Amino acid sequence: METNQPKNQVNEAAEQAAAQKKAQMIKAVKYASIVVVAIVAVILVYVYAFREPAIASGNEAIAQADFALLEANGDSAKMVEVLKKYEAVAQNHGQDAGNRALLMAAVAHYDNGEYQKCIDCINDYSNTGGVIGVGAQAKKGDCYVNLKKYDEAIDCYDKAISVADGNPYLTPFVMAKKARIYNEKKEYAKELEVYESIKKDYPKYDGLDVEKYIERAKTLSEKK
Repeated sequence: METNQPKNQVNEAAEQAAAQKKAQMIKAVKYASIVVVAIVAVILVYVYAFREPAIASGNEAIAQADFALLEANGDSAKMVEVLKKYEAVAQNHGQDAGNRALLMAAVAHYDNGEYQKCIDCINDYSNTGGVIGVGAQAKKGDCYVNLKKYDEAIDCYDKAISVADGNPYLTPFVMAKKARIYNEKKEYAKELEVYESIKKDYPKYDGLDVEKYIERAKTLSEKK
């Protein structure tokens, strides 16, 4: 005896299955849309309720520090207060204001002869590229020079040279700093090599009389 359902019942069952599947898909899309909307809402709340006010607050704080710097006009007592303002911005504000405050605090520490504090600020500074990145690494190297940690200074200058990426002004400027450290260490052959590289690769650089320093390094290396 045949147990096959009539054709119309089969078709009806198939249609019901298709309708149920479609309803499930619509439901899934609906929930997915709700999730996307919720995520976008969270992002918007963060941007407008937290991030934008945080940026505005940070910018206002560093503007006050900048104004205090202008008012200080180099006065050492007032500069102490200026430094405190920049340090407060760096500690309490993220975003660009806090980052720039770290660099300003680093410069102030350097000018005050607080070289390790300057290094610490630069280590926390997050902009490692471009002109500022070169300057930050070079300043860090200068700190190590003042601390008489010459190998660390050379390492910083090498990083600055790498970041400078062949810039015809910045690269030879930092290379000359490196050469002077080799002179301080009495490694005259290495000093000579750096100056000769400046002459070869950056012939238009006029930041120093490279020929004079080449001759001096040659003389010293021959005597050693």
